[in-house]
Amino acid sequence: MNKSLKKRQPVFIRALAPTLLGLVLIASLFFPLSARAGSPEVKPAYALVNCRIFPVAQPVIEKGTILIRDGLIEAVGPAAKVKIPEDAEIIEASGLNAYPGLISAHTNLFLEIKEQAQPATPEDYMAAFSQPAEPKEFPWLQIVEKIKPKKQTVETYHRIGITTVVVAPHEGIFQGQSVVLNLNSDQIHKMVLAQPWALHINFATERGVYPSSPMGTLAFLRQKFYDTQHYSQHLQKYRQSPHFLKRPEYDPFLEALLPFVIDKKPIVFQCNNLEEIKRALKIIKEFKLNAVLTGCNEAWRASQQLKSASIPLLVTLDFRPPASSVYAQQGQAIREKAEKEIYPANTSNLVKEKMNFSLTSFGLNDTDFVKNLRAAIKAGLPTDQALRSLTIEPARTLGLEKQLGSLEPGKIANLILTKGELFDEKTKIVKVMVDGTLFSYEEKGQ
Repeated sequence: MNKSLKKRQPVFIRALAPTLLGLVLIASLFFPLSARAGSPEVKPAYALVNCRIFPVAQPVIEKGTILIRDGLIEAVGPAAKVKIPEDAEIIEASGLNAYPGLISAHTNLFLEIKEQAQPATPEDYMAAFSQPAEPKEFPWLQIVEKIKPKKQTVETYHRIGITTVVVAPHEGIFQGQSVVLNLNSDQIHKMVLAQPWALHINFATERGVYPSSPMGTLAFLRQKFYDTQHYSQHLQKYRQSPHFLKRPEYDPFLEALLPFVIDKKPIVFQCNNLEEIKRALKIIKEFKLNAVLTGCNEAWRASQQLKSASIPLLVTLDFRPPASSVYAQQGQAIREKAEKEIYPANTSNLVKEKMNFSLTSFGLNDTDFVKNLRAAIKAGLPTDQALRSLTIEPARTLGLEKQLGSLEPGKIANLILTKGELFDEKTKIVKVMVDGTLFSYEEKGQ
């Protein structure tokens, strides 16, 4: 480059500056911020037309339209009252029913759970029993770090209508902290709705180590909660005035409990029988905990205590009597009767007591969840209550009622389209939308 060109270069660039600025401004008009590199993905707009809509929070709309834009519900209403924008992709849904996506507020989805091998001989059994077990207490565990989503599992849950799940840990007494996921993909960073949601506690016993009995477990829980309160008080005093006060020794176990015991974030107690419900209610009252009970397939046996306590219930549709239940300890005939008649009637008995609850798929595969849900309805659970217990009720328990649980403007676009009413035996789910992402499950010839 010669000297004369070097001298002219700044003038040339200054002359082009207004033109370059104009091009940038024009580009900003045609490519909004949300569509540029590093910004959230903009999702397409859809108009679901001519469907029968079950909003849950409002009466059924016989022939309606649902507008979806950028993953959110923009409008819901009768077809004549909802104007369809020009940029919306129209999905003809004549003859189909639209429901909010279902929520299962307790699962072990996407977790690798290793089944322990059963002893083959009496000698093996005695050897296993005599071997001390390692305690499995991990209140600090964030289960989101252990999750391995799989596309096939996501699609399996879509086919039974479930679009949102709570994934909870499953080992020990202080099991760890759960996460709420939207089943919109198999990429965990896109799925998280609430992290963490709650601390999960199980009235388990430990083999060969303390606590090895139900009363020992209750004493262990109470001691840890009292220790947390004392630890918090010591920390608070030290932070306010550390002069002449011994520094508290750091305790990771108690640190993990502080948000739940002191700050009153949710704690979920797994209750597999009547006695565990009673123990949970006792400890919740004693420490004034913000609690939820899960399992609860013997909730009808404690309906009056539960009504007085006014604690959210996550009721499993697993009808198998737990080994600790009275119905599992009176012979095979009583056990089979309980599984076929007594436990399926649990939810209908709660409805008779005018109690709200959420249903979960905890302990079940997809086929058994659908079968047992229909069995509960056959045993007296009204279908409108069944729908609420899988949509708006769990959304409230999770603190996500402004985002999930009903088809209303402003909420996340989680919905299912069915051929037939949702709980009918021959009903098929043909389309699912999660976070505004559309999945089609229509089979050939449908």
